[in-house]
Amino acid sequence: MKIAIAIDGLLRRDDSIFILELILNLYPNSEIYTIAHKRGAILGQIETRPIVSSYLSHRAKNLEVFKKNYWILPSAVKAIPIHSSIEKMIVISQGYIHGLNLPDHIEKYLYILDWNFINSSTVGWQKIFKSYVDDWREKSLRKFSKIAVSSEFLKNEIGLPNADVIPPTFRTEEYPFVRDEDHNFLFTHHLVLTYGLEKNLFLKLVKFLLSKGETVRVLGPDDELKNLINDPKLEFGGDHCEATVALYTHQAKVVWDLNNSFFPARSLGALCCGRPVVNLSNPISREFISEGVFYLQDWDSLSDFYQTINNEYMSFDRKKLRRLGLKWNERLFKSRISSFTNRSTH
Repeated sequence: MKIAIAIDGLLRRDDSIFILELILNLYPNSEIYTIAHKRGAILGQIETRPIVSSYLSHRAKNLEVFKKNYWILPSAVKAIPIHSSIEKMIVISQGYIHGLNLPDHIEKYLYILDWNFINSSTVGWQKIFKSYVDDWREKSLRKFSKIAVSSEFLKNEIGLPNADVIPPTFRTEEYPFVRDEDHNFLFTHHLVLTYGLEKNLFLKLVKFLLSKGETVRVLGPDDELKNLINDPKLEFGGDHCEATVALYTHQAKVVWDLNNSFFPARSLGALCCGRPVVNLSNPISREFISEGVFYLQDWDSLSDFYQTINNEYMSFDRKKLRRLGLKWNERLFKSRISSFTNRSTH
């Protein structure tokens, strides 16, 4: 059987790319369909597969440009040619690629990772097309009889009561655990991850922590942030792989991961290292993380919140936190997604 896998974009490495790689491992001879592909942006097995993309690949060379073309995504997706030999299509959607024109004879499986990948209210004049794009996205769901989603929250948000829930996963092997006999138990800094963190909130948080005499280490996209604060107790580490995040994590008091994403992968990685995390109080985080977490609900009460962290960050059972993180392991995900994508659609 000729199998293809579809995904919204191949423009940079993110959590969706790891999910794609795991599914490619289940279907080693499959090809890839996507809206936009920047050749060489993602190293590894993906670039060795046949890749079919839309006309947006010629202009959308990064995620920012991709989002600015929000208003023409329906036409770009519908114009992607599906090879006549394809018999089974597994669609990993972040809200758009599931609008492919798929022939009736193809077995169709839809796994929705995210529905708010593009915040249409922030894309500029293109938001006047929001109603049109949203109507197309929602109607496109009807062509799939087999649908899975990444969380219970997403299932309810989209209104898919019969969808399977298959929680995502992350690179658990990149977050090793330092045994008690090898750990010095010196927790020297606050680790702030900048993925999805607004500039004004980053400044507010870092300035506050520095005012308390804390050492702050920063990881993630930070080029535009480096010149905003100059302090000897502030270190920018750049945007690196999970192994580097883990290296900074082992001796962190807490890991600040204030990202509104479809899956709190880096927070769970911190738990795997035995360290507590700070998350925004949102339904996704609360669905996946019930312990080892401080939920930030009000920026105006940051001083009291910090005091709570300072009183409790040493009190967590590191091994228990690791077990909580490993609940969302790769093997379980692959088993669930394999069962879902091999279920008859007839």
